[in-house]
Amino acid sequence: MANYIRVVVTAVVIFMMMNTSNATPKNSPFCKFARLNSLCNRMVRGATNYNDALKNAFRLTLALNRKNTILLVPVLTPLIKKTKSPSSSNILKTCKEKVTGIASYIKDLIEAVDDDNKDMIEYYLRTGDITLRDCVDSITEIDVPVPPELSKVAQDVEDYKETALVIFLQAPIETVYNKPLPADYAG
Repeated sequence: MANYIRVVVTAVVIFMMMNTSNATPKNSPFCKFARLNSLCNRMVRGATNYNDALKNAFRLTLALNRKNTILLVPVLTPLIKKTKSPSSSNILKTCKEKVTGIASYIKDLIEAVDDDNKDMIEYYLRTGDITLRDCVDSITEIDVPVPPELSKVAQDVEDYKETALVIFLQAPIETVYNKPLPADYAG
């Protein structure tokens, strides 16, 4: 019970840190192309230059990922216990691996800003590496409804990723749909 309370308190603290103000943040010049303008302004808050905007966006995405790490186990555990499918035991493993992978990618992206490695940034933001789709798909594959909390978390990750891409490109998201990825990025 003490661990559960600690997890809940930690989740609340992270949530409060991410939503410190109900006021709409000032419109940032880094967000002029953002579809989710309010989210974008929160993500770049305090940035004075392009690199700061990217790093702030990635750091807030990393904070979202920490919150998701805390929330996924309580959401998925009852679902797994109710399911008799042999693959149900892999759901939690798949979801934990995705969250861990996202954290690793975001940390790499923060370093890529310092290294001015734009190909790596674009590649990671445009591929399916920063997403919880595998986690959601592992649930739908066993014909179980995806918990609404997980659907929201997965959509939040997609929204943060899209917004970070718009901040990176400084162009509308539509401009990347038919553009080829940077040369096969290998690290």
